[in-house]
Amino acid sequence: MLRSMRKHGSKVLGVLVIVIAVVFVFTFGFNSKQRGDKIAAEVGPIKITASEYQDVYMRMAGTYRRLYGDKFDEKAMGLREMVMNQLVDKYVLLEKAQDLGLSTSDKEFMEGLARTGLVDKSGQLNRDLYMEFLRRQNMEPRTFEETQKQAMTIAKLVAIVEDNGVLVDEKAAYQSYLREKGQAKLAWAVFDPDQYRDKVTVNDQDVASLYEKEKGALRSENILHLKYMVIDDKSGIRDDKAYMELLKSKDLSAYGKSKGLEVVDLGPQKESEIISKFRGLKIQDVLKGMGRGDISLPAREGEKSFIFQIVDREEGKPLEKSEAAKILRQRLTNEKARLMARVAAEDGTKGKGAAFTKDSEFLPRSAAAIPGLGDIPREDRAIFQLSKGQTYQKPVEINGRYYVFACVDEKQPESGQWEKDKETYRAIYAAKAREAYLIAFTEDLKKSLKVKENWEDF
Repeated sequence: MLRSMRKHGSKVLGVLVIVIAVVFVFTFGFNSKQRGDKIAAEVGPIKITASEYQDVYMRMAGTYRRLYGDKFDEKAMGLREMVMNQLVDKYVLLEKAQDLGLSTSDKEFMEGLARTGLVDKSGQLNRDLYMEFLRRQNMEPRTFEETQKQAMTIAKLVAIVEDNGVLVDEKAAYQSYLREKGQAKLAWAVFDPDQYRDKVTVNDQDVASLYEKEKGALRSENILHLKYMVIDDKSGIRDDKAYMELLKSKDLSAYGKSKGLEVVDLGPQKESEIISKFRGLKIQDVLKGMGRGDISLPAREGEKSFIFQIVDREEGKPLEKSEAAKILRQRLTNEKARLMARVAAEDGTKGKGAAFTKDSEFLPRSAAAIPGLGDIPREDRAIFQLSKGQTYQKPVEINGRYYVFACVDEKQPESGQWEKDKETYRAIYAAKAREAYLIAFTEDLKKSLKVKENWEDF
């Protein structure tokens, strides 16, 4: 291990030139601690504060918005969970690195800075450039140094783990090549809950029983009084910075006035009207869990960001029993139709009653979507790895319908193509194998440490 550490010392510094300045800043975050801060998660003795989590979240959201624009969907990406996982991984790996005696010296830190252009040819830190860089990242020198030393220490551990844990098996690499470069033609049967609604019966007793359980929760629409401001490229301020400042002031109108930004007061409106007005923002997710006076995270639509504040909130009133019964009957009908469709689809995976009426063109085995159907859930993308004649052994839910997939034909890469691609692909395969090994290594470390995520507390 010591030989490996010495071997990778300079390698880590070289690789981290970009990591230091960009990735670690928003992925692993800063050690942001404020008095009275809530605890987002615990990794052994280490406490991850809500402010640290929020800081990383805002930076990642801002980065993805700049990359993807209006295609960025925080919920679909699972950004909340992604941030939590990466922060937990950071401290799990840092704890292990420190257990092994790994650390980063001041000299190594300065050598890393030298590769970023912040140190001149004589080895002196360009103070003006350095402070401007920190100002743009909104952090103090001590915080930056501590964070980057942690990043470099973790990178040393990663280099050791990956190099000592992965051997490239050429047969396995070839099989992986076939899976990625091959093509599959899929056919599918559709089981739509709408086709089963006429077969559903819901008796009055079921409705009455459900009403007794839920009558306290069956209410008319909430009435919300919202204000919002719009931030774009001409506003002169980043949406993430505006959000952090608004968390302190809690006054959208005063903040907008101080920055020359218009604040729109919608007045009291039904929640459905607000959802319709801001349909592209998925505002129901933006406002979820917010109470009177709360400030929302920036919601991106095209080149604009919207920040909302709830001025007042009037909860819906209990529904009349007859109106509630209609809603509950419809819900029970939908649930039963959905269950019938799923059961029929499960039978279809076993060859019972599945009519494969649609098929695709040849698709790459690395595909993530089917033209005309849309994205395939990540956990079901093994459908593209089916061999000819195989049926996927579970229904796949897409947009409320259930699908049974089978492979009706397949193509392998052209003869001789492997020999041309072998060296390049072996390198790609090795990189993926190292990544997979590191993930498994990190998961094993989590089991040995007490990891607790406190979603409900913050």
